[in-house]
Amino acid sequence: MPDSFKNKFRQLPFYKKLALAGGILTVIGALLPWYKDIDKFKTGDMFLGITGPLYLAGLLVLASGVTCALIAGMRLFRKSEPKLPISEIQIYMAASGFSILMLVLALSVYFHPKFGLNLTEKNAGIGVILSFIGIGLTILGAFAGLKKKEIDFETEGEIKPLIDIEDRISGGVYGNVSDDSVHNERYVKEDEYSQKTIDL
Repeated sequence: MPDSFKNKFRQLPFYKKLALAGGILTVIGALLPWYKDIDKFKTGDMFLGITGPLYLAGLLVLASGVTCALIAGMRLFRKSEPKLPISEIQIYMAASGFSILMLVLALSVYFHPKFGLNLTEKNAGIGVILSFIGIGLTILGAFAGLKKKEIDFETEGEIKPLIDIEDRISGGVYGNVSDDSVHNERYVKEDEYSQKTIDL
């Protein structure tokens, strides 16, 4: 089937595929465990990216991943890309940078010695690792999009003439003529010369 989801995905540019995969991995990572608060007595909890004391950072990472995935996969659902004040590549870079900031902030709080004094071992969960991988793929997609520089036929352009008549008159053939009388006299002489040539 020409309109199948698989064919639509194949038709996506490479940088959109990377951004889409990165956004989906980032979302999955935000829904998986980020860290655990379990002490030596085996008491405590394991927190997902969107739960626990640092749930706000996880929600922001989740929102960034959803944004990148939706923008990159808009063509898969026959949706026209929305007109935004910034370019698609800039959205990928901004969302990725913001997600990295939130992940680093969450990990800096978790690995701080004052957090979880009874914890014997601190390890980052699988969710954090997947989120970092997804953000990395999104950044790679953004750089691939910058290198490709695809022509967007949906953007409005301006049609310009091949030859600018005003520039040609001001600085071209007649650019050296400063006086209208001299200009007219030259054409009169040319007409007289051509007429004499015809008479001969």
